[in-house]
Amino acid sequence: MPLSGLNRASARPRGGVAKVEIIPASEYAGVAPPATGPSWAFREDRARYSEEQPGQGGRGALTPLVRHTLEMELPANNSTRAAVESLLSTAQSEGVVARVTMASGEVLLVGWSRRLGARYPLRVAAVAANSGQSPADFPTITVRLESTDADAARSPGE
Repeated sequence: MPLSGLNRASARPRGGVAKVEIIPASEYAGVAPPATGPSWAFREDRARYSEEQPGQGGRGALTPLVRHTLEMELPANNSTRAAVESLLSTAQSEGVVARVTMASGEVLLVGWSRRLGARYPLRVAAVAANSGQSPADFPTITVRLESTDADAARSPGE
């Protein structure tokens, strides 16, 4: 028996991250976030954003928690190393907010919410350097940013 009301998925996938802009959380002090920030040159198809709702915030909590994870694989060069060091310093002291443009065109603010502002910004969870296994491999630096908030990421206009 065929199922009705279901649409066939698009033959062309639209997953992935097209662009990431990272801005210090202090610039998001107001209700409206800044329009743009510096872009990160991650390797093609080597960035991802995920959102997970691991359960309630604890016994008797009224608001579910949402864990945000943004991971970027960057080329290992001197300018990237300097940018990562700056990011580590900023993320440690105040946290950061990411404006993530998905391959589908959707734009999400991660680490900032209309209800809580930048109270729970992204922080650096891990940085890993990888030399590769063969002479043909590109050396990379992988940066993982995480935050736990009460809201899912939203487009800036929502």
